[in-house]
Amino acid sequence: MGSFDAISHEWLLTHIPMEKAILKKWLKAGFMEKHVLYPTEAGTPQGGICSPVLANMALDGLEQALSEVIRPTTRKGRKAKIHLIRYADDFLISGSSKEVLEQEVKPAVEQFMRVRGLELSQEKTVITHIENGFDFLGQNVRKYKEKLLIKPSKETGSEPFAELHI
Repeated sequence: MGSFDAISHEWLLTHIPMEKAILKKWLKAGFMEKHVLYPTEAGTPQGGICSPVLANMALDGLEQALSEVIRPTTRKGRKAKIHLIRYADDFLISGSSKEVLEQEVKPAVEQFMRVRGLELSQEKTVITHIENGFDFLGQNVRKYKEKLLIKPSKETGSEPFAELHI
């Protein structure tokens, strides 16, 4: 099940600033596969033209929610170095400590998503050190000594396209 297969239609209809009748039709449009119409009872239609926009709008406010838990202007917040990177329904949150990510950031994200009828993917949610590397949007990111290496993840399999020295 994809991350937006269960998004709350009620939450979207209440919070997305657009014509509600049109939004309701988009949400209930369903999808066709091999000439069979599959209705959409929950979530956003897979492959629908509005789904990426709705995904982005549903996640709007995540950065604000994180800054309320760990205020970036405080000493603790500056030390935590919490940063959010988002692309449609994929996001990455970096921080300076595993403990802060596990004990403060992850519960805040889970609460933010729960209100929207969403939950973190157990398969994709990983807290790891950058020296061990991680995959994000088809790329593998890893720090090796003083180099930040970004190359296609093993599923993609081609040459690195970025190398940053830090």
